[in-house]
Amino acid sequence: MLRSLHAINELKKGNKKVLKEYKWLKYLYLTKEKNVNLEKVESLEKISSNDVLRYVENTLHVLDSIDIPLDEKEVIEEVLIWSEVAKCGMPHQRKEWLKRGFQLYIHNVGSAQIYAEEQVRNIFSKELLERAELIFFLIETHGLIGQYIRGEVRFSQFEPLINWIEKQDGRTKNIERILYALNECIIKAISLELWNSLSKEVECTIKNIVNQKRNEEFAFKIRLRKLRQSSIQKGEDFDRLFKQIFKSEKLKQYFTFFFHKTDMWYVESASLLLV
Repeated sequence: MLRSLHAINELKKGNKKVLKEYKWLKYLYLTKEKNVNLEKVESLEKISSNDVLRYVENTLHVLDSIDIPLDEKEVIEEVLIWSEVAKCGMPHQRKEWLKRGFQLYIHNVGSAQIYAEEQVRNIFSKELLERAELIFFLIETHGLIGQYIRGEVRFSQFEPLINWIEKQDGRTKNIERILYALNECIIKAISLELWNSLSKEVECTIKNIVNQKRNEEFAFKIRLRKLRQSSIQKGEDFDRLFKQIFKSEKLKQYFTFFFHKTDMWYVESASLLLV
């Protein structure tokens, strides 16, 4: 069993001493924040008292079942236990993080900043620094592959990770295997069905990142179609509506420019575009 899962199990048994030893667990457990992705909830009754910690635990169970080298599994474990901390923490702690300029409402960025601050005092060698850098960039891009596939974020969001891979020049661990296993944990913890439907696209996106490709942005219409997948599955005639709305080439150009410059998280559930 992963050490992190053992700590969570101890906490479930009532052993709160583990909160002193594991700061990530303290931040996830001691919180008054309510962070729920309503797209993944069938009814309000199914929202747990600590949905974030439950999700992190689910990702760790997936990781525990994956057969990869131990050193790579340990890197992924570190990424998973820190990637959601910016969503949690007690009010005084969050106030302190905000005072330090941490981006708590862009949780992958904020979590990477919190991780970096916690690790500064523990880095004593070049090897530890390279490991911490890898974990930092994996936290910072946590969940973005899924969002890129959905059309929500641009491929350019992977630029810092691509730059880091380029700098390593093949000297680091099997980054392709790490990224694939990490995203399997992230997505499968939400839904096995979702993972089965996305795994091929995840693999393709990871290959583009690892091969340091930098021009993999979706064309405007393709990205918009990806953003409307749920509505299309419910019967929306996307092509007809697209043709109807973008009769004006000038309007289409404006939207193309806007999409080229903009990331839009959870846009379908928040907008009435093409309805």
